[in-house]
Amino acid sequence: MGSQLLARTIQGRNGFRVVGSATTRSEAMSGISKLQPDIAVISSRLQDGAFTGVQVLRELRTLQPRPRVIMLLDDDHSELVVESFRNGARGIFCRTEVTTQLCKCIRCVYKGQIWANNTQLERIVEALMQTPAPMLAKITVLSKREEEIARFVASGLSNGEVAQRLSLSPHTVKNYLFRVYEKLGISTRIELVLYILSRSNGPESEQN
Repeated sequence: MGSQLLARTIQGRNGFRVVGSATTRSEAMSGISKLQPDIAVISSRLQDGAFTGVQVLRELRTLQPRPRVIMLLDDDHSELVVESFRNGARGIFCRTEVTTQLCKCIRCVYKGQIWANNTQLERIVEALMQTPAPMLAKITVLSKREEEIARFVASGLSNGEVAQRLSLSPHTVKNYLFRVYEKLGISTRIELVLYILSRSNGPESEQN
């Protein structure tokens, strides 16, 4: 029932078209693989269990092409927020928020941006504060091109999309990203998002 109500809320708004809905992990994976939607709004709590949605998110990382995912949470639980971004979510939306905001969230993620409210950003900042010091000590070592690619990737673009924007091959972007991870001492995209956030909130951004 919740899935159907959500579909009715989204359908037709701002030109959105709902191509399918699911209530279990297997239905979600099968439907997404077959229908190849641009955006997948996945609840962290499916009929299979409380955190099945996160498992779906992890499995979607192997799909090509894969949709941009918005995780639908019951509350802003810090571990779920960070875990969702760590596993490839482009947006987080809490059920306690106004439903009309979900349409804005979908539009934002569709454009390649990342969506999170203030509370969720606080959770990310808290995770940033717990990030090992070596990564933060290296925040100035990226070249201009590496910094550019890092920002594109952190904004939610895939390697292929970054390659297209910069007129590079996907393989070249992958090599750049490997060097970025190596220089910063990180291994996941959520850590890259945290790095970009630290740059945006630091003295250099204030001067700009």
